[in-house]
Amino acid sequence: MKRGGFFGQYQYTGSILHRIDPRIKILSIFYLIIFLFFIKSIIGYLLVFAFALSLIAVSKVRLLSAFRSLRPILFLLLFTVFFQLLFTPGRILFRFYFLKVTEEGVNLAIYISLRLMLLSFFTFLLTATTSNIEIADGFQKLMAPLRVFRFPADNVALMISISIQFVPILFDEADRIMKAQISRGAEFNRGGIIKRARSFLPIVLPLLLNAFNRADQLAIAMESRGFVVGGKRTSYKLMRIGKRDVCFIISITIASILILFGERFL
Repeated sequence: MKRGGFFGQYQYTGSILHRIDPRIKILSIFYLIIFLFFIKSIIGYLLVFAFALSLIAVSKVRLLSAFRSLRPILFLLLFTVFFQLLFTPGRILFRFYFLKVTEEGVNLAIYISLRLMLLSFFTFLLTATTSNIEIADGFQKLMAPLRVFRFPADNVALMISISIQFVPILFDEADRIMKAQISRGAEFNRGGIIKRARSFLPIVLPLLLNAFNRADQLAIAMESRGFVVGGKRTSYKLMRIGKRDVCFIISITIASILILFGERFL
């Protein structure tokens, strides 16, 4: 299983997006995700889609990897589209016995599918252009002011960093376990739903055991190196917001304004 398309896979290309301050990238991605909920038309979503593709082109990462990032949400995407098509009331376009497809359901299915795809693309952009350490440090710096309210910023940043690193590893281990079971004669694509669910038990149990084992080994390694959560640490690279970061913020703001105007007048 190739890890290039999964969340958490960093691809260094030396692009300008890779050199943006991780705090700026994290805030920009959150801004773009919130901005998606203000789009009300297909034209607007298509403009955002074109903007996301332009960011991927600027980052110089593989476009195929961006589309592979849709794999983890493919089932959710198909289920959402199917549910909206068949169970949204409105003007009926097509009827098959008790099932009916409405115009409102088609529009809502398109909106939600585009929104989920864009959420995946923006998340992919963040993880493909920012290393795990930079993401963890960025979250830690952003949440540092919350320490005044006794918010465990260091613990949350550590959990985010470990989770991002474990996701592609777990995918690889699941693939290896599945191939090992198939070589022993296991069948995962035959039978009913209950039989298929039972056939995945030999994968889930070893995967959970390996995950707990990795977590235990990681904890021992961190303790042996004297790691203390919240302890005073120095950084090899200091985070400083420069002209490049300010230009990136301005470009994101201008692009969002142009998208809103384009949605209204196109």
